[in-house]
Amino acid sequence: MSNWRIVGLTLGSVLLVLVVSVGSVLWIVTPRDDVPDDPDVVVVLGGAGAERAALGISLADRYDVPLVLSSSAGIFGERQGRTCGVDAICFEPVPENTAGEAENVARMAEAQGWDHVTVATSAFHTGRSRWLFRQCLGGDRVSVVGASSERRGLTNPYLMTREALGVIAGTTIARAC
Repeated sequence: MSNWRIVGLTLGSVLLVLVVSVGSVLWIVTPRDDVPDDPDVVVVLGGAGAERAALGISLADRYDVPLVLSSSAGIFGERQGRTCGVDAICFEPVPENTAGEAENVARMAEAQGWDHVTVATSAFHTGRSRWLFRQCLGGDRVSVVGASSERRGLTNPYLMTREALGVIAGTTIARAC
């Protein structure tokens, strides 16, 4: 292989990584909420504070649908009056990450006959959550809404980097489902 071809392939690879990285960061920096489309269930992702649970509870009440709380969301849900096994379905995802939550919810949706799932998470986490849940459930079966009081994550370099790397991993080597 000629030196010029190696240089071209290297530059092409670097350019591809740069485009994916910048795109991922922009996707995270400009999060958007979906409008829930008559959900069958509201799922609150774990791993953050009470804001996610409050948003999920509000959405479940608004649409009069079951509430599903993942990992630590169960603790925050109980602090807000929702008891696991009584008025909320609680589960521990395996593996314990967003991809695991998406995989577990996809299995629950199949078993329960849920056609549309609304996911409540943090504002900075909507892009990656949407990507992973759509891998498992399909694009037209998922809406994702971010807790507005958690927009502070949009200015946190650590969270931004983690989300960008998570999007890249979820697109390539660590796909859900």
